[in-house]
Amino acid sequence: MRGKIAAIVMVAGTMVFASSIGRANAGGDSESCLSKTTDVTNINMDGTECETIVAGSGPNKASAKASGLSFAEGLAEDGATAKADAKQNSDAICDVHAGSGSATSSGDGAVAVLDVASVGGGKAKATGAHSEADSEISNTAGGDVQTTASGGASAVASVESTDAGSANAVAKTGSSAVAVVEDLGGGKAKATSQGVSAEATSVVEDNCKVTTTAKGANSDAVGVCADAGSVITVEATKGSSAEGSDINPPVCMPMNGGIAKVRSPMGNCG
Repeated sequence: MRGKIAAIVMVAGTMVFASSIGRANAGGDSESCLSKTTDVTNINMDGTECETIVAGSGPNKASAKASGLSFAEGLAEDGATAKADAKQNSDAICDVHAGSGSATSSGDGAVAVLDVASVGGGKAKATGAHSEADSEISNTAGGDVQTTASGGASAVASVESTDAGSANAVAKTGSSAVAVVEDLGGGKAKATSQGVSAEATSVVEDNCKVTTTAKGANSDAVGVCADAGSVITVEATKGSSAEGSDINPPVCMPMNGGIAKVRSPMGNCG
């Protein structure tokens, strides 16, 4: 249960049909692209680049803005709206099918990616050098994914379940937050982290709810639910560790005067 959870967001470019509306505007170090029925790519001499792609049945709208050596891509397919905005040597990629969403990045090496494979929506926002925000819906039922990363942190939200689900991850100051909805029934996963090497991980495997919070350097909060209707909350602060699930008894290990707290169907601690 305590293993690292990796989410890999695959971003696929799609060649499209049509010929009608599309425009690209260049000015100084910034580039902007807008597509409704045809693709647009604009590259500045310094390497700043925007790209917009549309495909499938409409109406579609893809927009992208890039400045300061950044790359921005918006892809809208099958009646979608996609918006990407990248600044200060960062990357923003927003690929949406039959829904709406945005990806926003700023800061050296920051990356924001939203990938909605079939239907749904959400956002990814990465602010500050080397921050990473990854939001993904890979199922066919849809859902909502939200990630916000700042201060060099990493936030991952993923919906992979057979039914529509909701995943929300917020990470600040060198921490890591992962919220995953997988397997059956949808459900809701929320993870919030703050502090260097703090980790919050929420995994939902049915129509249940998990909320984890890790604040303070090296704090670790892990929550997993596998039974429909379960509600689990886990909190760890000041380097403490806490684990909760609807399968195993809770574990609370307070450190440095901090909080380690679990509320779960299998019992409470802290």
